[in-house]
Amino acid sequence: MLTEFNNLAPSEQQAMFDAIPLITILVAGADGDMDEVELAEAQRMADIRSYDKRGRLLAFYEMIDNNLVGRIQEIVKELPNSLVERQAAIAEKLGALNAIFAKMELPFGYLYYKSFHSFSKHIAEANGGFLRFMTIGPKEAEVVDLPMLTPVVRPSEEDFPDLP
Repeated sequence: MLTEFNNLAPSEQQAMFDAIPLITILVAGADGDMDEVELAEAQRMADIRSYDKRGRLLAFYEMIDNNLVGRIQEIVKELPNSLVERQAAIAEKLGALNAIFAKMELPFGYLYYKSFHSFSKHIAEANGGFLRFMTIGPKEAEVVDLPMLTPVVRPSEEDFPDLP
């Protein structure tokens, strides 16, 4: 298990592992159509992050990379079919991460918060636009900033000088 998850209950650990699939479903499905391009981008981003030797979340992304699309498909089956209800259910599940971030030792709550935001942006930009300009559609724009997550303040520069 990941050392940053030591303070977390098993259900909280699962919530963290499900965050990337949920973010993918939230953003890619915001327009009512989660397509193969968006799923492929999610898999590509998880794969890239699982090899990022500079990143502190390498082990996390290695764990989710193996079955990301499969887990996305499992979660979709568990969610309501209605777009509005599905988005609300995902927002509620992702909102639970706020308490989890607070329980994590520094700087991990901050790092996960930042990572989830950048992942969301990559998914939103995956499909559309001209030469990848203006690629975030209006529906994706409503959720790309993950408004259900409370911003996590960056730990002190003095204690953690190498953080983004």
